[in-house]
Amino acid sequence: MAAVESEITIVGGGIGGLALALHLHGHGISCRIYEAAPVLKELGVGITVLPHAMRELTALGLGQTIEALGIENTESRFFNRFGQLIYAEKRGRYAGYKVPEIGVHRGRRALPNRSRSF
Repeated sequence: MAAVESEITIVGGGIGGLALALHLHGHGISCRIYEAAPVLKELGVGITVLPHAMRELTALGLGQTIEALGIENTESRFFNRFGQLIYAEKRGRYAGYKVPEIGVHRGRRALPNRSRSF
């Protein structure tokens, strides 16, 4: 039986699709991304990149870039309607993870910039 070369199809150019494309490219696997939006634009929204995601993005070589684009979340605090603290929880490195939790405004910028390089 002859070997068949095929290209992986990724539907969606969001964070997950672009991260998958970078991972596949790093292993020499060809892929094509299909995205419904005609242009990737800044949406004016923010995302929180949790430590598990930061671990994977760091493995793709994007950790420092994402840290530079965002701010490290050290703690989450919740208050009642009277302004009294009702709960606080350490986040990222401060909660014992090896990588930080990062809040990023317009979080898709790092991945498209990196994916354009190949």
